[in-house]
Amino acid sequence: MGMIDDCRRLSDADLSRDLHFLAQRDRHCLAKLLVHLAEYDRRQLCVKETGISLFTYCVRVLGYDEFDAYRRIRAARTVSRYPAALELVERGRLSLTAIVVLHPYLDQENHRAWFKAASGKSRRQIEALIAARYPQGAKPDYLRRFPGQLSPGVPPQAMDVLPSQADANHAPMPADVGPQEATLSLEGGDNRGQAIGMNQWQTIVPITADRVRIGFDAAVAVMHLIDRARQVLRHKYPAGRLEDVLRDALEILLDRKDPQRRLGLKPSVVADKASVPAPPTREPRFLRALKSGRYIPARVKRAVWQRDGGRCAWRFDDGTVCGSRDWLEYDHVKPFARGGRSDSPRNIRLLCRLHNRVAAEAAGFKTGP
Repeated sequence: MGMIDDCRRLSDADLSRDLHFLAQRDRHCLAKLLVHLAEYDRRQLCVKETGISLFTYCVRVLGYDEFDAYRRIRAARTVSRYPAALELVERGRLSLTAIVVLHPYLDQENHRAWFKAASGKSRRQIEALIAARYPQGAKPDYLRRFPGQLSPGVPPQAMDVLPSQADANHAPMPADVGPQEATLSLEGGDNRGQAIGMNQWQTIVPITADRVRIGFDAAVAVMHLIDRARQVLRHKYPAGRLEDVLRDALEILLDRKDPQRRLGLKPSVVADKASVPAPPTREPRFLRALKSGRYIPARVKRAVWQRDGGRCAWRFDDGTVCGSRDWLEYDHVKPFARGGRSDSPRNIRLLCRLHNRVAAEAAGFKTGP
């Protein structure tokens, strides 16, 4: 408590001065630490003195956690190869994380240009620069349940499809495995433009100039919500991509909850109504269906949905039910064109799009070219 009490007794001016001094000294000490760590690594003193790897030495002897040990080893080997980074570190223009992110893309010809471009930028900004220079290909959507039990010290592998740029949310590495064994070779190999690093989640990583990859861990209930949203939006987004589903959900949320968006829309809506006559619009589909008698009342839809359990009710020859939850449509058992009623649940059923087409073709209606 003595140090805390001493700090609380400082005047505002003294506190500000000391803070700036300590930050400057911290950067200077970091640069010296990286130089010493790189030389310690070059001489292989950890092996000669203790018989363990440098990573294990940093964790067990120097007291760093796994992630801090990894970053310092990576940065130390980088500044040893490219000393121009040291001055930027001392000046506070290049952070430890920035060095780790840049490392896979550096060589003797481009390292000064990269250091200049990254000077004073955040990790996210540097990743955007890298993505613009080395765009990554699109990857498919990915949902996977985390394993229930993990062996001690072993990182979960559930999100290994996400690329890593040495983010602060890396999973810990086993205590007796060095960073070079756990994720990638720290020496040699041209792996620029590839997905690099350890497992990570809760992160947004740029992959091109105008695209990012988003990853996060979530409760199983969230996965079920996403699956259900995909099913509901199958007609609008046949591919069922997470990007489309989440964008729709977020647009609806922000339209309802974002004060800035609501306030921004109101004046323009009023102005449009006052100055521009509304163009003629086609009647909504449900109104046209209502006038024609094809419209299925909400009470009928509710009854049919409850009866069929929100699944396709098509029965195969062996009596089994399709049961699909995707592409669901309300279908007339007796076709409307042949006098089938729309106001009775007995004549309405839920079918997936495939079996709705099969039923129409079986009834003699042409459904395709």
